[in-house]
Amino acid sequence: MSCRTNVSGVRCFRYPSGGRYEGKWLNNRHHNYGVKTSKRGLIYEGEWRNGERHGYGTLRRLCPDGRAQRIYVGQWQQNERWGEGKQFYNDGSVYFGRWRQNMRHGLGIKWYADGRIYVGQWAQDKMHGLGVLYNVNGNRYEGVFEHGEKSGEGTYYHYLGRETCVQRGIWTHNCCTNSFIDVTVKQERNLFQEHATQNHDEVCL
Repeated sequence: MSCRTNVSGVRCFRYPSGGRYEGKWLNNRHHNYGVKTSKRGLIYEGEWRNGERHGYGTLRRLCPDGRAQRIYVGQWQQNERWGEGKQFYNDGSVYFGRWRQNMRHGLGIKWYADGRIYVGQWAQDKMHGLGVLYNVNGNRYEGVFEHGEKSGEGTYYHYLGRETCVQRGIWTHNCCTNSFIDVTVKQERNLFQEHATQNHDEVCL
């Protein structure tokens, strides 16, 4: 395919500053479906509207060894992550859920690189609202989060052998300021956490 611009149709174009776009055009803009590679090695493959990433698409990064590493897979609106999508972070963490204006916003689940798992509400890219945070040792917090911290009414489950210490109370900045404890609950296996840890690609919200 020759590389040249065209008002409409399917064409390939190489940018003078580096990079290229191959796909559909409308009125001299990327429109419908196409693949754009930037000079920095970022590759977007998916839907476009009026020259902007809009619809469903995948953003990847070219690695020095030639591999294409996934960064984001999901919905876009006017060049921003918006809707449902999955983000792959450099440290190995993965987030799957709702986005708004490039920020995690709404219901989502995040698998942290250190083994923790959070399931719940997000606002402006932070845990905010009702959620459950699972720790690597099996302990978990269920309750309210504000701006990424445990804050408000919440319950913390401390697993102690065959028993569970249940701490209910009010939390402020990740610390429980007023609570009572019940140690009569027998420990039960957390099947959701086990399944989510084994394969986060299979967990749906």
